[in-house]
Amino acid sequence: MPILLTGASGFLGLHLARLLQEQGRPFTGVYSRTEPPFPAIQLDLSDKGATLNQVSEMAPGAIIHLAAASNPNWCELHPADSQAINVQSPVWLAAYCREAGIPFLFTSTDLVFDGQQAPYGEDWAPSPICTYGRHKAGAEQGVLLAHPGAVIARLPLLYGWSGFLRHWVEQMRQGMPITAFADEYRTPAYAGDVALGILLLLDKGASGIFHLGGREALSRFELGRAIARGFGLDERLVLPGRQADLPMPAPRPADVSLSSEKAYGLGYAPRPLAAVLEEMGAAY
Repeated sequence: MPILLTGASGFLGLHLARLLQEQGRPFTGVYSRTEPPFPAIQLDLSDKGATLNQVSEMAPGAIIHLAAASNPNWCELHPADSQAINVQSPVWLAAYCREAGIPFLFTSTDLVFDGQQAPYGEDWAPSPICTYGRHKAGAEQGVLLAHPGAVIARLPLLYGWSGFLRHWVEQMRQGMPITAFADEYRTPAYAGDVALGILLLLDKGASGIFHLGGREALSRFELGRAIARGFGLDERLVLPGRQADLPMPAPRPADVSLSSEKAYGLGYAPRPLAAVLEEMGAAY
């Protein structure tokens, strides 16, 4: 029976779908607006009845739920919509999987923490300071109540050849400086490695909460400098900034570095940042 993959046209969804294709594993993607380049169906996940009817007809062997409204600023400005997408949908999908007797994997975020006690292990109580983090923390609790055998993968800042990384590289190639926060720390991981980690958790029959962070805690400024080195660009084009210099609707925690030893013990093996960036620099 195929895996049902929600959020299939998103950044991580595309990496995970590519991995499933490479492994020859059957899956069906679910997308909201942008149709991905592989078998997928369009569903409004806020419509519980229609979605459950469609899912029941497909009879998947497992559901990997990546779909989310993941922009913290948008969630801060649209809390009701964020609640529907980020809390309600994962909880009733988890309940469906429990009733169907199939695995459910839900992706959460390092932003469930307040940034004051890093590095955070899985047993640390959530303490979010923004709406997005509060909704993801609420979804974690709801998912585990609805399906005690579910697995929750808390994700760090993800990078790959799209999004902020590509934008920064293209700017620096034109000799334009970029500014990156020197006071915001994460444990970034390559999206392809995180995709491997997600399938590892699914294949191992894991349950409960796991962190899939990278091995290095870095500020965005340090990450920008590493990107410049990996692509053979001038590090001096990366300038340090502070969160306070850029007022945003959603407050950001200072340091949400994750301890991922629990997942490492299962075989999760994110590659060193420098090695991935050197490989990407040669390819792009």
